[in-house]
Amino acid sequence: MLTTIRRWLKRQAATVDREAIAQEIDDNGELEGSYLFMCAMASGIATIGLLCNSVSVIIGAMLVSPLMGPIVRLGLGMATLDIRRVFRALGTLLAGMGLALLIAILIVRLSPLRTPTPEILARTTPNLFDMIAATLSGLAGGYAMIRQRGGTIVGVAIATALMPPMAVVGFGIAVAQWRIAEGSLLLFTTNLATIALSATLMCTWYGFSGRGTRAAVAWQVLVGFAVLLPLGWPLAHALGDIASQTRLLGTVRSTLTSALSAQTVRVLDMQLDDTRSALDVTFAAQHYDLEDDAHLREALSAALPANLALRLSPVIMADPARADLSRSALSANLANAPATPGPADEASEVATHFPLPLLSSGVDASTKTLTLAIAPTAHAPLVSLKQMEDTLEARLAGWQVHIVPPPRPLPPVLFARGSAEVGPDQIVTLQLVTWAAQRWNVQHLVAEGRASSDGHGTAELAVQRAANARDWLERHHLQVSLGASYPLPDQSKVEANEGIDAFRSVFLQVTDAAKAD
Repeated sequence: MLTTIRRWLKRQAATVDREAIAQEIDDNGELEGSYLFMCAMASGIATIGLLCNSVSVIIGAMLVSPLMGPIVRLGLGMATLDIRRVFRALGTLLAGMGLALLIAILIVRLSPLRTPTPEILARTTPNLFDMIAATLSGLAGGYAMIRQRGGTIVGVAIATALMPPMAVVGFGIAVAQWRIAEGSLLLFTTNLATIALSATLMCTWYGFSGRGTRAAVAWQVLVGFAVLLPLGWPLAHALGDIASQTRLLGTVRSTLTSALSAQTVRVLDMQLDDTRSALDVTFAAQHYDLEDDAHLREALSAALPANLALRLSPVIMADPARADLSRSALSANLANAPATPGPADEASEVATHFPLPLLSSGVDASTKTLTLAIAPTAHAPLVSLKQMEDTLEARLAGWQVHIVPPPRPLPPVLFARGSAEVGPDQIVTLQLVTWAAQRWNVQHLVAEGRASSDGHGTAELAVQRAANARDWLERHHLQVSLGASYPLPDQSKVEANEGIDAFRSVFLQVTDAAKAD
């Protein structure tokens, strides 16, 4: 059997002109101006394609990239134990990689697009399948160059995908997102090393090694283990993480559907955070209240790891099944679909992908109003919710955005020592209070004035602070009752623990809380 294989290998090796092919591989891997120019062009094309999330442009960069030439030359050098050839190939590779990296960084720094796109993120989490694909690509590339199958090189260029990961490394460096740079660098290194070793094996197969095939293969196996084992371990671990994440998301999907089986439910998105300690679930349902929330969380807590935090973002839709239609719109043949999304579609998209858990959401195209009721589980402060509302209104031109905060204490209005004047700092807080009251449909508040006990505070000052806050709020259509607490029981002790500034304030409370629901 071994004799038959050996004879077959000799016949295969005899069919190629090794000297001419070696010269052609050396020529393709030389450091020349044309090589550097093509590296720069490929890097620029890849970076633009990644920033624009354009698959076709990225494929164009793969076709233009000349990196396959020096990598195959590196494989030939290792197969023939030609140290000079190995170092010349490495020099060519490093020059091209360095130039490509600089071009990518420059384009990203000059571009207004700095958000990682799906095409960028897809190249930051390599796994064992990437190594297998690179191995097969290297074997195909080595075979195509040795057998002079030029048409095959096009497919190999796409399969190896060397330039896009290098462009992603440049993106990560340019925007100081080191996890992106690290992940894509691992992918590039894996592709480079695996393709080079596969090319080495193919060169040995065709008799380019000056020694016996058995000794050459033994040497290549040793080098292969030394190079691939350090790369294979994190890739195998990443593949295991993907498998466990897939099982986890499947469990969440089935549990959510069964827990809310009385209505139509569609899971829109599920994402684990970088630390895998929290899971964000966005889903469409016909209705969702506190009872549904408690029931769903109870069901999920029994199915999920105890240390996994759960953030639910329900989107209320009359027909959640339509969510499936919108998600498959790119592949469906919808002749009447608009070429560009309208404002109502954009508002619906905001509601679908809002980053905080929602109790309900509504899009009224007739009045151009988007309403988002935040779930009690959200921990965003009132000021952040107000800023989010302002940002969304600026984005959705002509639309009104109403973010309804969950019930929570209003922020106190803080004053300077000995002062009851309502200045710019106090107005900022009072404007936030007015906004929250409007969103809760609240009409009546109680203003409780306070003063410090350090000698600058008096009961009269506490009352004056409350009165001034009341006057401002009533000018903005709220009804306010006055109250004053000075001094509070054990105020000196509390001031020592919490700080004296907290008592130079007016505390505001909602008295018609039922309307805030």
